[in-house]
Amino acid sequence: MLKIAILAVAATVAAPGYGASVDGADVDRLTKAGNERALVFQTLVEETWVSGEAKERGIVVTDQAVDEFIHDGRTGKQLARYLERSGLTLSLLRKRTRASMELTEIRNQVTEPAAKSVTPDQVKAYVDTHPLTTETTRTVRIVEADSRAEAKRILARVRRGSSLEALGAETGEVTAVPADRISAAIFRAPLKRTTRYGTYVFKVLGETPGRPLPRAQQEAQAWERLATEAQEQALRAFVAQFTEKWRARTTCAAEYARHPRCPQPPSGQAAP
Repeated sequence: MLKIAILAVAATVAAPGYGASVDGADVDRLTKAGNERALVFQTLVEETWVSGEAKERGIVVTDQAVDEFIHDGRTGKQLARYLERSGLTLSLLRKRTRASMELTEIRNQVTEPAAKSVTPDQVKAYVDTHPLTTETTRTVRIVEADSRAEAKRILARVRRGSSLEALGAETGEVTAVPADRISAAIFRAPLKRTTRYGTYVFKVLGETPGRPLPRAQQEAQAWERLATEAQEQALRAFVAQFTEKWRARTTCAAEYARHPRCPQPPSGQAAP
């Protein structure tokens, strides 16, 4: 008698003009490779969602582009070893690669208009309320001793009339950022007075207050910040809408019915 193997379907995704399924055997294969079953299922479901979203958006990733990405910088033996380690088949790897490339294009479609939505008036208002200046700097003459005891001896010699220069000090500019301990100590110290901090002995020669950055530079930085915030907000909104839309189009096997990527039954109603 001819035996026909029936492969269980873990989930199906159906939308106008699009249909796909997650094979239970693929979930088992990747789980046996050492991955968490729930995460494997989620990843495979989300890959089908991405491909459905790409189809709706008119995004096309060619087989050639997928294969070029997979084989770029890999020999046939390296690819075979990777498939063996990961538990992926070449077909699954192609699907995963295609979904990754599609997701990049989807993100571009979401984020590019968001960045362009930032107006000159918004940039001007941001600069007016968040002016940018250069960092305040202090000119310091400083020497680092081998130990705290040696630093104390250096400080005593300075107070008896020796100069820091004669004791090997160097002169340079220091800003409060990065705020390491010695920088913080330098900015706390009084001007023109020799001070010891740990193994350091130094004298602050002067301070240069921060100055406003050129307006064009401030506006450029403001636009980058506002554009990034707009993109992040657009992505958050998209992910929420995307998840809700495609979860509603997904039917899961009983084993996965309570997974967050599956439609949840109404409150009080038991899942299959």
